[in-house]
This record gives sequence, C-alpha cells and structure tokens, in this order.
Amino acid sequence: MEGLPKFKEREKALEDEYIRRKDPSYVQHADKYREEPRNSNHPRRLSREVPNPRIQGSMLRVFGTDRPRILAAALAIIFLFVLLPTRYSNQVQIGHLFTPPVVTPRQAAANKTLGFEKLLALSSKPSWRTRGLQAAANLTGLEFTIPTQPHNPEELVHAFEEIGVASGATTPKHGSATAWVAHLDLLKYIIAAGFETAFIVEDDVDWDVRIKWQVQLVSDNIRNYTQVSENDTAPYGRDWDVLWLGHCGSAIDDWVAPGLTYADKTRIATKRYVSWSTKFLKENVPEGHRHIHISTMTVCSFGYGVTKQSAQKILSLLAQGADEAFDVALSHRCRSNELRCLVVNPQLMHHYEPPKDRGYVSPVDVGDGDGEAGNETDYESVKGTTLNIVKSARCRALFHDTCM
Repeated sequence: MEGLPKFKEREKALEDEYIRRKDPSYVQHADKYREEPRNSNHPRRLSREVPNPRIQGSMLRVFGTDRPRILAAALAIIFLFVLLPTRYSNQVQIGHLFTPPVVTPRQAAANKTLGFEKLLALSSKPSWRTRGLQAAANLTGLEFTIPTQPHNPEELVHAFEEIGVASGATTPKHGSATAWVAHLDLLKYIIAAGFETAFIVEDDVDWDVRIKWQVQLVSDNIRNYTQVSENDTAPYGRDWDVLWLGHCGSAIDDWVAPGLTYADKTRIATKRYVSWSTKFLKENVPEGHRHIHISTMTVCSFGYGVTKQSAQKILSLLAQGADEAFDVALSHRCRSNELRCLVVNPQLMHHYEPPKDRGYVSPVDVGDGDGEAGNETDYESVKGTTLNIVKSARCRALFHDTCM
C-alpha cells in the first residue's frame, strides 16, 4: 500500500493535470491558487474548476472497486456508437451490391402489356367493343391504351380511296378506306410518342384467358427462330417489322424459309378451326402445336406488333394506298419482302362478333355498303361468338362462358 506522502504527491499531480487542461496558465501559479484564502472578497478560483481532493479520492476508489461494472458500461457504449453504426452501414453497403433480379424475356412477355411498351386499341368511340375489351383486359391482367382517334373528313377518306384508280389498281371501298386511314393515324401516334415497341389491336378483338402463358411460348420460340443472342433481352427479338399474332388465317408456303413448330396445348383443334387457311394447318401443323413462319399471305389485322423503326416503314409504304384494305396491303408488303413479317399460326387473337340474328353488321361492312347497322345497345346483353379461341376472355368476363 502506498504511503501517505506518495499518495498526496499523486493527488497533487492529478489535480494539476486537471487544472492545466482547463486553464493552461494555472500550472505556473498552481501553488498560489491552492493557498489563496477563501473569503467573500476574494472567492477561491478553484471552487468551480478544481475538483475537491477528497471527492477525487473517492472517485479513484470507485474506479478501483467498480471497475468491472464500468468496463461493461464502456463496452456497451462502444457497441452502441461504434460497432452498431458499422454494422448498419455494412448492411446499407451490402444492399447497394444487390440489384433487382433481371427480368427474363419470357417473364417480360407475360407482363401487363405482353412485353411491348404499349398495348394500343384502335377505336373510334366508346361502345360495347371497348367495354368488352376492357372487361377482357381486366380479367387477364392486361392494360390497353385507347388513343383518341382524330376525325378524318369525308373528303380526305374519298381522296385516299382514289389513289391508284388511274393506274387500274384495286382500291378500297369507303368503309375499308376509313379503317385503313385510322391504322395509319395510330402508326403516326406511335412514332410521335417515341414508343420502342407497340402492339395494335382492333377494339372488337378477343383472346384466350391463358394469353400470358401463350405469349411466353411465342417469346421462347420467336427468339429461337430468329436466333436472338442471350444478351438481347427483347421478349420477341428484333428481327422483324410486323409480328402478326391476331388474324383470320395465314398461308404456309414452302418457297420461303422453313418455319418453326412448337407445342401449345391451348390452341384450337384443327377440325374446329374456321378459316380459309384450314388446309395449311392440316398439312403443316400437328395437333396441339403452333407454327411460326414468314408471312406470305395473312388476312385480318386483329392484332400485330410493330417497332419504332417499322412503324415509320409501314406508314411510308401503306400511306400509298392503292389496295383492297389495310390488312391486304400489309400482307402484300410482307410477301414482297419490303417488310419482314412473322406470323403465329393458328392465331392467338380473333375478333368477337355479336349474334347475326340481332342484326349485327360491322362498321367496315356498313361503310362498304354491305348492310345496315343494328341497334348496338342490343349487343351488350347477348353472347356472341369468337371463332378459333378456345377460352374467350370476353365471354368469360361478360357471360361466364366460352364463345365457341
């Protein structure tokens, strides 16, 4: 045990060190300050700055006897203010190292726009067509945009009908010309909006309730057919101008590059398929399969995909008119190889038609002079027909039934 003199010396040294930190000038006058008398006229300077030696001595004794407890408290403080922030910051840093999982092409194909930047519906006004379209879209998790269709004066449509007449070309009737110009307007909309890709449907289109599963198969096999690099994440590749998924028949010819056949158990049986092109399925496509091929003759533009580049190309070519209808002109440009067109056969989309016994005539046919329009309010409450689609989304949504 230390002697009292040594303890006093250490106590004095601690006191001096404490005061020096508080007031460096104190060191040279420490003894004087320590000896200053305490009175009201000359208050002791150390009363606020220098700890009482007795109190300091008791503090030293506390440090000695409670050292384990104080050490534990110190470690807790270190953990709270040093280690814990470090752990949190490490977690933040680790979080930055993880990026969201990459969406595969087939996953993208099954999104709300079927892997395209936009699903666009061509429609002149709200009607049973657009309401049925929305009901089917809601049922199957799709999101369609219906741009406002510009009003085209009758004079403009008539002028378009006349293109090619002087040279003896086949020209569209008035209803077909009106629909044709509407397709051109929608292509202009795509170009002006700058969409990288878009899928265009007519507003009476219908599809299977399993459409997302179906287009995943299309994605897999289109990419395989066009030999898309694994680094290219485009759901359907990029080696096409028109991706024709909705139509009413397509020829399969052997004078173009062979197509690719793939299994799809959701397609309609060939014996139930209604189209001018049924023989091509019988001869080329096994039951339970679809066929991807180059389009040489495809009819009806119920649903087709375009890119930003091909929209401009299609617009430039088909604005020249001088053909029977938009879909026919598009098919001819595909056949001549001016456009690179791929078709899925049989189709994934077809149009829905109200019952004929209710007097339904399509707007195009009415415009072409092939009948008179009925009362369209009658078409909302009675189930119609969608050919070649096994489980119609429209009829499931509106009538809890199929449409075949």
